[in-house]
Amino acid sequence: MFFAVSKIFWILAAPSHWLGLLILAGALCLFLGRLRAARRLMLAAVLVLVVAGMSPLGGYLVRAIENQYPRGDWSARVDGILILGGGYNTWVLRTRHAPATNGTAYRLTEAYAAARHYPNARVVFSGGSGVLGGVDWSEAETARYVLTGMGLDSKRLILEPRSRNTYENILYSKAMVKPKPGEVWLLVTSAVHMPRAMAIARKLDWPMLAWPSDYITGPDIGFGGFYNIGANLEMTDFATHEAVGLVAYRLTGKSQ
Repeated sequence: MFFAVSKIFWILAAPSHWLGLLILAGALCLFLGRLRAARRLMLAAVLVLVVAGMSPLGGYLVRAIENQYPRGDWSARVDGILILGGGYNTWVLRTRHAPATNGTAYRLTEAYAAARHYPNARVVFSGGSGVLGGVDWSEAETARYVLTGMGLDSKRLILEPRSRNTYENILYSKAMVKPKPGEVWLLVTSAVHMPRAMAIARKLDWPMLAWPSDYITGPDIGFGGFYNIGANLEMTDFATHEAVGLVAYRLTGKSQ
């Protein structure tokens, strides 16, 4: 139930979706002759456009999230590496025989680098499908293709193909690998996703070292400029998604 509700809620919560829905509703009111309602809806759409699409707000918020877990030095010892799925479209891999473009692929490349640095560490990839209604293929299939293609020994790779969200990623992976007290595990995921993932790991009593794989912002805020509305909306969507996720998991007792 939580999974379905979260997916449906995000359709309404994303600022970029607000913009489209407000414009659509305003156009409908205009068509029906409801001019006052149409004006109000269009004004609201303009406000969303200015705040979320033409200002640096999204960049500031994303940078604040990403700064919570900076990349540290290599640990002296690592027993395991947990990689969280990032929405890989395995259907593209199956039909085109090559993986689909996805920014979160850096989770796989950074995990591979860590696996080479720690040749005795177990490597776990967790990812089924986050698609509402489910699909017949999992992200784990893409992860296997990419990681083994880069040279990772398939005998080191453990795949968890059932999880649909971050909570299930960590819950199912822990049940599968049964980490022992005192083991050192790296958690590999995108920097903007790391605070939520680490909060869930703490709740599930699995000590982790954060190993952010990719950043959206740098020393600057990542502002796309007043005319790069798409990039700014994407930034605001990222920040909103993580903020909503943190609150939802906290309220439902799934994170700490």
